[in-house]
Amino acid sequence: MGNPKVSIIVPIYNVERYLPRCMNSILNQTLKDIEIIMVDDGSPDNCPKMCDEYAKKDDRVKVIHKKNGGLGYARNSGLDVATGEYVAFVDSDDFVKENMYEVLYKKVEQYKADTVFCCFYTYYNEHNIQDHKNVNKDVVFEGKGVIDFALDFVGSSPDERRDWKYEKSVWHSLYNNSILKNYHIRFRSEREILSEDIVFQELYLPFAKKVIYIPDSLYYYFLGNESSLTSAKYDSTWFTRVVALYNSICDLTKNIDPKGFRAQRQLIAYMRYNAYRITDSDHDYNKKIYYLNELSGKEIWSKISFPLTSLNLHSFIIAFLQKHSINNVLLMYLKMIRVLRRILKK
Repeated sequence: MGNPKVSIIVPIYNVERYLPRCMNSILNQTLKDIEIIMVDDGSPDNCPKMCDEYAKKDDRVKVIHKKNGGLGYARNSGLDVATGEYVAFVDSDDFVKENMYEVLYKKVEQYKADTVFCCFYTYYNEHNIQDHKNVNKDVVFEGKGVIDFALDFVGSSPDERRDWKYEKSVWHSLYNNSILKNYHIRFRSEREILSEDIVFQELYLPFAKKVIYIPDSLYYYFLGNESSLTSAKYDSTWFTRVVALYNSICDLTKNIDPKGFRAQRQLIAYMRYNAYRITDSDHDYNKKIYYLNELSGKEIWSKISFPLTSLNLHSFIIAFLQKHSINNVLLMYLKMIRVLRRILKK
């Protein structure tokens, strides 16, 4: 037999509750010519045993047991053994439509593309599912269009209202495995840099000759897992990792975005996101101000030349208060916004 059409890499850590839902959605794919690489990242629960059981039941399943190293390095372990024409990633608390990889594979074959992205759902529970449509028809990017597309993953230009056009995560796409192997493209650790996915995209996309974005929503991104990275409580490591991400993106995009506006807009958006996380935390007032002051560090904001006035009013207010370290006012403002939004939801 030849190589499988798609290698699906599933990093696994402490997801015993969600793993069956994830694996059932992958094992029942309408595209049968796949390999499923389960990477047990030193999981402390029953997941290692569950992985071995899946491998016994289906010979398409490969299992890697490794010492805990984080999501990025777990994905790298899967990439090291992936033999498919294309590679996909699924987070183990998420799940996918049963025709996802058949649809994606047919699209890359139809367009003779290196990569395809699809739209997705955010899934809170069976009664709260939100569809995210970045495109309304098949969109083709070639040549310089791929470079522009890669920049839109980082952040939008000043004339755009949204902070970025496309979801940057790697879980709603297929990647040409030849490109990954030939250029040894791998993930950095999320313990060192925030959003390892966007760095991976910026390493990979310059080598892709053609990229497709399709309107089909095929992936369910689960937001109900309180132990996930996106639910983690704010601490100073977040600021360190945001700055590390900013520096990496500036370096990767310096030839195509010499002013660094895209990386700066991403930084501004992450600073705003983290300000909200601090506001919503159970830290006391003094600790919240301490962390907000950290986000207002003059060293990083002195590098920002992005025109803040191009942001919408709400984002401008937050960025202005952060840049000028007016954090007592910022905290009151964010609390007020939270209260108003709760009132409007009633």
